Amino acid sequence: MKTILLLLSIWLVSYQMNAKTFPIEKLQQEQEVKDKKATYPGGQEALTEFLKENLRYPKEARRYGKVIIEFTVKKSGKCTDFTVVKSVIDELDYSAIETLQGMPYWEPAMKDGKKVNSKVKLPVLFKPDEDPNR
Repeated sequence: MKTILLLLSIWLVSYQMNAKTFPIEKLQQEQEVKDKKATYPGGQEALTEFLKENLRYPKEARRYGKVIIEFTVKKSGKCTDFTVVKSVIDELDYSAIETLQGMPYWEPAMKDGKKVNSKVKLPVLFKPDEDPNR
């Protein structure tokens, strides 16, 4: 009898613990659906491919590095208000902005299930394919 009561007590405690955690997990899942960051159509791989195909290294630059660009993704998905957050040199900055201005519309950010404007910071890496000075 003691064994049955002990097993019943353990089951009851574990049931109550599961009952308490289930709603929290469900709320977190619902919140993830309601809130999301703006994303490039096709995801990170598609964005990387876009940059590989469209980014041009200015011949007059003679420097390499990472330019960080911040822009706004509007509720419509349109990207606007491009600004340089971290500069290397003007030529690379202009090339990065020019390339990003040619991006397709993004999937906008969501807050509480509604589309919202959001800021995105995107690093654009300029690196040599073959450095002629090596």
